[in-house]
Amino acid sequence: MLFQTLPRSLGKLLINREYAFLWGGQAVSSLGDSTFDLTLVVWIAATIARQANGQAATWAPVAVSGVLIAVALPSLLFGPIAGVFVDRWEKKSVMLWADCIRMFLVLLLVLVSGSSFFPWKPDRAVQLGAIYVTVFLASICSQFFSPARAALINDLVDKEQLGRAAGLAQVSQSIALIMGPPLAAPVLFGFGVEWALLFNAGTFLISFLCVLAVQAPAFVRSGGKAEQQKFTREFLEGITFSINNTVLRVLLVTIVVVSLGAGAINALMVFFVSDNLHVNVTYVGLLDGFFGVGVIIGALLVSVLSSRLQETRMYTLAILGFGLLFLLLARTSNLLIALAILLFLGLAQATVNVTLVPIALKSVPRGMIGRVIGTINSLSVLSSLISVSLAGYLASNLFKDIHGTVLGFAIGPIDTIFTLSALLFLLSGIYAFMYLRSSSVDKEAASLQAK
Repeated sequence: MLFQTLPRSLGKLLINREYAFLWGGQAVSSLGDSTFDLTLVVWIAATIARQANGQAATWAPVAVSGVLIAVALPSLLFGPIAGVFVDRWEKKSVMLWADCIRMFLVLLLVLVSGSSFFPWKPDRAVQLGAIYVTVFLASICSQFFSPARAALINDLVDKEQLGRAAGLAQVSQSIALIMGPPLAAPVLFGFGVEWALLFNAGTFLISFLCVLAVQAPAFVRSGGKAEQQKFTREFLEGITFSINNTVLRVLLVTIVVVSLGAGAINALMVFFVSDNLHVNVTYVGLLDGFFGVGVIIGALLVSVLSSRLQETRMYTLAILGFGLLFLLLARTSNLLIALAILLFLGLAQATVNVTLVPIALKSVPRGMIGRVIGTINSLSVLSSLISVSLAGYLASNLFKDIHGTVLGFAIGPIDTIFTLSALLFLLSGIYAFMYLRSSSVDKEAASLQAK
């Protein structure tokens, strides 16, 4: 079979042979996703929405926003629903089908790219419609792929190594986010959009081959129960379990609150750079770079320390640290200080991301992993969308006239919203500190093993 062998040293570094293939496929696919996202944005802004005078059309920002909405909506509409089917189906097959379908969708998008490969040149409406449909359907596939991957990792990796596995996954995703944008623009403008799309399709093919090489445990149906239960009952069962389980309830509350706070960063950082740091908006890229480096360093550290330190404490302290750092960021007007804070914010973000899934997996029955992960993802995306919308509204309307000095500190609309977001982080961290206990996670894990 393809990829049947793997250097022993590499397999040991990446936990085991099976996880090494999963990690390799994810690393390549994440790089493809990162380049794909920027490719679509630049394609719309620089080509599809470009007018005869060389200027972008007034509707270009709305068109770009449509891509972001097409990515987010499936998580809200299909996340928990997809989890029901993932819990019923064989996980490796789900991942293989998801990769195949996404590769096919991207290849179809090449047909409307205006490529020299094909004689016809579609108009703008056809291209935009094809982009939105492709992104929407591909994002639906991701709602199946992600929980299936989490469940398969749970089968292939020892409980003690779950933190390390999550850390390695975070490293690959962060590197992809840093490397993807610099790759996308040269490929798009140097070779054409069709080659940028083919590159993304190729990454799905590599991911497919890596998943195919994984020797997954035999799939055992739970006595036909999944088929006998009604869909609504299974769907509600996953949500009810997530709410009633002590550990998962704390994770859900903290993730929702953290996402509400973090959305302000995504929506207003560009304005914070110009209005509070008083530098050119191009420095947003530098700040993002420092944050990305912090995430990589943090993921590596946590993957090493996860077997020595309590994951629940790392999770709690990271959220509290995020709140304190964000509070400092809101009050600074110095670019160098802001860069240092963003670096440590990346460390905190990595710690939250790396410890969240292992804590959840230790508290969830194997037959409910898909539904629980789908619920967490959906609530996180919903909270982020609410936060982004609310932050934009507050900055443009309710808080737009806030200007003055309090206790010697200058205040304005952006730093006020950042301060409120920091308080949300701190409240979330305090809640986790009070109710998220390592003993509770161990108790849930022991209960699952007993079953």
